[in-house]
Amino acid sequence: MELFEEVEVEAHVYPTEDVEKVKRAMLNLVHDLEFEAFDRGDYIILTGKTRSRKALSRLYELFRGQAILDTARSFLEEGYFGEEIIIRVNKQAAYAGVVNFNEESPLGPITIIIRTRDPQKLMKWLAPRTKDGVPIE
Repeated sequence: MELFEEVEVEAHVYPTEDVEKVKRAMLNLVHDLEFEAFDRGDYIILTGKTRSRKALSRLYELFRGQAILDTARSFLEEGYFGEEIIIRVNKQAAYAGVVNFNEESPLGPITIIIRTRDPQKLMKWLAPRTKDGVPIE
C-alpha cells in the first residue's frame, strides 16, 4: 500500500517576492512538484502537486536531521483531518532548506497538504514517536 496518494504544496507569492525562489523553497521540502500559478491581482497563488513516491523523502530527512520528530509529530497530528494532513511552515526557512513550524511571517507560510488513506501509518513513518530523541515506533 502507498503511504500517500498525493502531496500538494501551496504558497502566496507577493510582488516583493521572486516566484522562482518560492518554487525553490517548496522543492526544498517536497520533491518532484509540478507547478501551477494563479494570478489573484495582489498576489499569485503558487501550487505544486506530486504523486511521486519520493515526494516526502526530504521532509523525512529534515525532521530527523533537525531532531524535530516530536515537534513534527504534534503538528502532523494537529493538522490531521480525515484523509488529509495539513501543515504550514515558514517560507524563508524553507528557502534555506530548514523546516520551521513558526508560520508567523509577513509573507505567509508554505502549506503542505498530504492526502492519504492511512494517516496513522503515514505519521508513524514520517515522524514516529520518540523517547529521548530516538524513534520508538
